[in-house]
Amino acid sequence: MESLAAIIKEISAFTKDNIVDANLVFDETSSFKELGVDSFSVIQIVLFIERTYNVSMTDKDLTADNLSSIKALAEFTLKCI
Repeated sequence: MESLAAIIKEISAFTKDNIVDANLVFDETSSFKELGVDSFSVIQIVLFIERTYNVSMTDKDLTADNLSSIKALAEFTLKCI
């Protein structure tokens, strides 16, 4: 079973490699809004999570709380697996 720390690490790496500028400094509690992440990019992150952890997120799961930061997404992901 995955740990919260491992999920945070994977989502952080994906975000750094594919979403934000590589020179941007952030941590798991940084809000996606602070990072300049738009809704399209959030969907890319959600798709990465769904494929990586074999989970499915419905529209009702895509709440502001669940999508607020990497940590929030990781905590939600952990509940789904």
